[in-house]
Amino acid sequence: MKPSKTFFQLAMFLPLIVIQSCSPSSNKDSNSTQQNDLPQMIVTNLDGSQVNMRELKGKAILILFQTDCDHCQREATAIQENISAFKAYSLYFITTVSQQEIEKFANNYRLADQPNVHFCQSTNQSILDNFGPIDAPSLYIFSQDRKLIKAFNGETQINEILKYI
Repeated sequence: MKPSKTFFQLAMFLPLIVIQSCSPSSNKDSNSTQQNDLPQMIVTNLDGSQVNMRELKGKAILILFQTDCDHCQREATAIQENISAFKAYSLYFITTVSQQEIEKFANNYRLADQPNVHFCQSTNQSILDNFGPIDAPSLYIFSQDRKLIKAFNGETQINEILKYI
């Protein structure tokens, strides 16, 4: 008995049907997987502990900066002068310089003793992988549910930043 043409068509498409049925559904309930815009980036705090930015809880602001950048210094001054406006956020100042340079910057701009301000070290490659080539400073505001609210690349007036927090 000779197999029919329909049999061959079915045999040819059967693997596609199996693959399709094993693939995640694109019509999932939006509540089953929450969007998380935080970068998959591990940074090192000044105490040596590591933090995965993707796992942050609560409202967060990531500030990528360089300690010797005058734009970054002005923005740090403006943040310190308006620190009470940031009390609902955890601020993560992230840079690639040495721990000693970070500590000096944190102390010079009177941010070291703020309970919601963290200074962290990362690598150039990690920053490039997560943000691409960016201007310093760059500031990213994330909501409680880990969604990016606003990104600022380059020095930004504090009044513009405060509009989004």
